[in-house]
Amino acid sequence: MLRLEIYQETAHFRIATIGNPYLSYLLPPPSTIYGFLRKMTNYESINYTNTKLSIQGRYEAVSLEKERLVLETKKEIKTNIIPIQKLHNAKWIIHINSSQDFENKIKNAFGSFSGVLRLGRTEDLIIDYAIIEIKEKTIENNINIKEDYFIYRKWEKGKDFKGQLFSMFLDSEVDENKKIIGYKPIQLIYSSVGNVKNEIKTCDGGYLVSWIS
Repeated sequence: MLRLEIYQETAHFRIATIGNPYLSYLLPPPSTIYGFLRKMTNYESINYTNTKLSIQGRYEAVSLEKERLVLETKKEIKTNIIPIQKLHNAKWIIHINSSQDFENKIKNAFGSFSGVLRLGRTEDLIIDYAIIEIKEKTIENNINIKEDYFIYRKWEKGKDFKGQLFSMFLDSEVDENKKIIGYKPIQLIYSSVGNVKNEIKTCDGGYLVSWIS
């Protein structure tokens, strides 16, 4: 299991079904993380069928800022001013559980990468990161879980939950030529760690681990 820690000064993960203003998911969606890992590893076949994710994080502030967007079509170039929700001073904790081969490729990709890292939009840079190999543990009374984080949990029908329910994409679906032919939807609950720590049974010694795929 790998733990990837990412720090961004600003972040925006657009909720595609909301047009104006552009609102953001409050944690990175799984599809964003899968796409990011594929790009980092030269488009290896890392996807929801062979790699599990646990996503959590926190941010210090949220703002709604107006930006000028440019849309180029075959006939014309259109411009528009759209309010965009931004998350500020964000730290994401991503746990990755895959084969040893894929995990080694992910670690090596971060170790050898020399360009500018981005997560989400082009302008949302990764300012700092850390990636380490760590073991999954069963939660015990003496483990100090960091409770000032928020975490995605997979929604299960018929169960009560505390938090906000989001419908989003887990990952893209591709054909044998690796052409995107659709997207696999998923419903995830955005909850504070403090509200769910008694429901999640595994951690890495400091952060909860809630596999969503």
